[in-house]
Amino acid sequence: MSNSSPYPLLFSLYEQASVGCGGAPSLWTHPLDDRLQVNSLDRWKNVAITAEEANLDALFFADVLGLYDVYGGSADAALSWAVEAPANDPFVYVPALAALTERLSFVITASTTYEHPFALARRFGTLDHISNGRIGWNIVTSYLSSAARNFGMDEMLKHADRYERADEFMDVIYKLLEGSWAADAVVANKAERVYARPGSVQPINHVGSHFRVDGPSLTSPSSQRTPTLYQAGWSPRGREFAAKHAEMVLLPKKDPNEIATGLADIHRRAAERGRPAGEIRSMALARIITAPTAIEAQKKYDDLQSNYHLEAQLVSYAGDTGIDLSKYADNEPLTTESNGLTSYVVKGAPADKPLTAGDVRRKFENVTRGTDLLFIGTPADVADQIQAHAATSGLDGYMINPLVSPGTLNDFAEFVVPELTSRGLYDSEPKSGTLRSRLRSDKSDLLASTSYGASFRQTLS
Repeated sequence: MSNSSPYPLLFSLYEQASVGCGGAPSLWTHPLDDRLQVNSLDRWKNVAITAEEANLDALFFADVLGLYDVYGGSADAALSWAVEAPANDPFVYVPALAALTERLSFVITASTTYEHPFALARRFGTLDHISNGRIGWNIVTSYLSSAARNFGMDEMLKHADRYERADEFMDVIYKLLEGSWAADAVVANKAERVYARPGSVQPINHVGSHFRVDGPSLTSPSSQRTPTLYQAGWSPRGREFAAKHAEMVLLPKKDPNEIATGLADIHRRAAERGRPAGEIRSMALARIITAPTAIEAQKKYDDLQSNYHLEAQLVSYAGDTGIDLSKYADNEPLTTESNGLTSYVVKGAPADKPLTAGDVRRKFENVTRGTDLLFIGTPADVADQIQAHAATSGLDGYMINPLVSPGTLNDFAEFVVPELTSRGLYDSEPKSGTLRSRLRSDKSDLLASTSYGASFRQTLS
């Protein structure tokens, strides 16, 4: 394996503060699914406590900033199927859930296209303080045209422009959280009547193409300073961004050989920047269907399939990619030129054959989609599949994308965790420390000294 610490593997839970999300957006219609309770804190309390008791590393919140209005030329189908809608703000959930838990970490998606770095640095700094360092940031550049219009733009920024803005955004974040307060700035001495050492808190005076920020950060340094950095870009530009900034790469891929090749590329790019391969960890999105017997596991799959609806998945695909399949007959080739999530555009087979609408519909006719990573069977079967996949792919772990909530998480905790633990693939010891310290081999709370962000720190005199 190419990862730095293959065993035990890392496991987190993928969630979204909306009704129609997860492995298949229509499965909120399943009789046992509870996502209609998305507005209830009790629902999220149960998710967080179950995840903590199962000793998962983190609860990961995906997010969107607009409606999926590509399919059929409007948001009607998305609203009918609740595809990524309603979408509540995960920043509001996390403080409550952090107070209800002691060990579980929280990763929040935030966009470099529509956020402002000064305000975001303040929110992340505050959250990191009150959670004792249990906060991560999933860095996205966003992909919905509806989001662009929600923020006063005529159209979405081009792919390259979004990443160019993101690079400057990260510079401002680092200047604020890593550089504006020196390591010895906080004295907090009542007798001397000094909170911060004079001269140790400096403005950043950033003037760039997209941002002008005087600084300094309004929050004092938290235990991590910068939240642990997650990133999911898989395009060449996305991989370059990961090599520069990411500490955890999240992959929407299933083929272990494709994953291994992509990770090798990211690690090569990182090495050219002076970052060792072990500084960047990796996880893939995975769906898990399990039961005590193979027959019962297959029955669960069949039950999910009977509650699965293709149209909802095509609404999701259209929103992700910008390709509206409602306009195409099965035999019509699609344009795969997209300013959306290019890694989600299903390819034809063979690769030089034009992709048709029928190809995509057939790919998505089953509950787990043609592109999804699925582990299915008895607990031993699932553990075998995970172990084999990790060995080939070089992944550090998996992000569980629940098909039914809370069923998927409950089944994983009850059936799969004991089996993985018995094989040394799962860390059953209660988590401690910051999120970053759990990912780093040296257990440090701070960005690695070889990271790009660390170069913005003040040098002590």
